[in-house]
Amino acid sequence: GAEGDVVPWVRIAPQYPRDAEMSMIEGYVEVEFTITETGSVRNPRVIDSKPPRIFDREAIRAILRWKFKPRVIDGVAVERQATQTVEFNLDDQ
Repeated sequence: GAEGDVVPWVRIAPQYPRDAEMSMIEGYVEVEFTITETGSVRNPRVIDSKPPRIFDREAIRAILRWKFKPRVIDGVAVERQATQTVEFNLDDQ
């Protein structure tokens, strides 16, 4: 199925790392993970980040608290792989 049907129901904003905030660094982390039958996140891993490693830990901590609409096939919720980009922008602070 298309990535377009990955719908977050609950999105927890990540904590902005203090060092990055003080240094005025912005960036993003792309995370790949499994959405379980209940809509929770399992096995998140960073597949891309800019700048590297600065925001990885906080992005993973945040995405583990997100909830997604589970994929349903023939009336049964199933696990699926997904990716999301977690952005770190100072404007949002």
